Amino acid sequence: MFKKFWWFISYYKKEYILAIVFLALSNIVGLIPPYITGRLTDMIFEDSIELNTFLLILLLNLVVIAIKYFFAMGWSYFTFRAGNEIDYKTRDNLMTKFLRQSLKFFEKHSTGSLMGKSTNDVDSISDLAGIGTLSLFDSTAFPFIIIIMMMVVVDVRLTLAAIVPLPILAYLSIWIGDRILIRWEKVQRAFDKLNTNVLEDIEGVRITRVFNLQRSRQIKFKESGENLLDRNMDVVKYQALLTPVQRIVPAFTFIIGIAYGSVLISKGEISIGQLISFTYYLNMLVWPMHAFGNFINLKQQANASMDRVQDVLFYKEDITENDEAIDAAMNPDIEFRNHSFKYPSSKENVLKDVNIKIEKGKSIGVLGKTGSGKSSFLKQLLHLYPMETESILIDGDTLDKYSISSVRERIGYVPQKHMIFSKSIKDNIKLSKPNADDEEVMKAIRLADFEKDLKTFPKGLDTLCGEQGISLSGGQKQRIAISRAFLKDSNILILDDAMSALDGRTEKNIINNIKKDKEGRTMIISSHRISQVKDLDEIIVLDEGKIVERGSHDELVKKGKWYSKQYKNQSARSQFDEE
Repeated sequence: MFKKFWWFISYYKKEYILAIVFLALSNIVGLIPPYITGRLTDMIFEDSIELNTFLLILLLNLVVIAIKYFFAMGWSYFTFRAGNEIDYKTRDNLMTKFLRQSLKFFEKHSTGSLMGKSTNDVDSISDLAGIGTLSLFDSTAFPFIIIIMMMVVVDVRLTLAAIVPLPILAYLSIWIGDRILIRWEKVQRAFDKLNTNVLEDIEGVRITRVFNLQRSRQIKFKESGENLLDRNMDVVKYQALLTPVQRIVPAFTFIIGIAYGSVLISKGEISIGQLISFTYYLNMLVWPMHAFGNFINLKQQANASMDRVQDVLFYKEDITENDEAIDAAMNPDIEFRNHSFKYPSSKENVLKDVNIKIEKGKSIGVLGKTGSGKSSFLKQLLHLYPMETESILIDGDTLDKYSISSVRERIGYVPQKHMIFSKSIKDNIKLSKPNADDEEVMKAIRLADFEKDLKTFPKGLDTLCGEQGISLSGGQKQRIAISRAFLKDSNILILDDAMSALDGRTEKNIINNIKKDKEGRTMIISSHRISQVKDLDEIIVLDEGKIVERGSHDELVKKGKWYSKQYKNQSARSQFDEE
């Protein structure tokens, strides 16, 4: 267990040492009042105490209690601070790890699972670092101190007889704890599944309502919820076994202690005051007995949770960066040389022997059938998946020579699926450039032909978009994403079917704005509509991951192949729509 948690113990060791010192002092000082009470009882029975002495002993007891309270404040502060520290540190490490991962990582780990690890699992680890640390010390070191005190102050024989049931408690607690561990892992997996279902239902609430799926989704949630309940109940059954064990075993210690103590008193081997002190100490042993069971419970849950968290923290990076990587030039030449690419979950390459050179300032259009590899081609420069970097050249050097962040910084990217955060419209646009002023934001909005829509929003740019942009239309989401890319003002602009939800007039306005604002910018635009790419410097057509046609618009029309047929079909459809 300590191997798993050593990273945190070493990080927080100074505070832990202080917590343990304060806890030890608090417990040691706490052993004094029972001794004083026993001595005071004997003095009263022997009628050998005066009022001043009696008051002085009471005052001493109050002073000792005050000192114990001071030490208790110290261990409480440092111990529970440890719980909050590990809570923060673990979540920080997880989020750092999430942000560094390639998309391959997220194919292996569902959102629900990652959420479960960031919430429930972290809470379990935090509990062990806080109350678990207290329980560990109180159930190990503190009982030995109490037992030694009982032997010294009262009687060795009485002490040994009274603690006979304690090993039974230890054995049963460990036995129950092992079974809790097995079942707790199942609880966490069930929680992951439930979490995933809830996230999907929230994100897909529109589809759920449109297709009247409320009932079926509710049934599925109920099944997941009942599964989680059943797994939790399996844990609760074993947790419930701890309570009677923790109550019955201390009861036997009291029975043995008082019975045997009475025999020793009758023989004159101990006094009544000593038996009272002994009973007091036995009562102090009750909490360690509970603490031991509590620690076993927390330890097993935290063990299972730490395994799940470490599964993420120790995940080997799919994409590693060269230690000597340099920043890419502001507007570099780009070349794909016999480049092929396969997704981790795919059996075959989705790009095959792609050869194309994109000189800085040039514009490239990418067309092809659905599934031909257009989006995959556009994402290559972003390096979102593990891939062969030797076949992608930036200014003549392989991609791995440059830092991933610097390459991405040169790119303004608009994906097919737009991510709209539950912030205001302005904040969503400023994600690409947080320090942009209002003038820059409005320029980007005009380039994306989004200014006319602002009048329809109740608070203009400050209107909240809602979860996943639920209050926006598909076209509005696309133009916010386009505005975001324009605001970044990158040297390379990549549009991945970014205007599919726009009407012809809006699309034409944006294309004209792109032409005017080109200013030497390299552009790569993927689309199903030829009207979006026909004026670009070069157009390539992909089919099953291969470039099957390339050239200017006029050249491709003359060839009479797929591009030419698509252009004629789309032109005819456009004329029909206008009529």
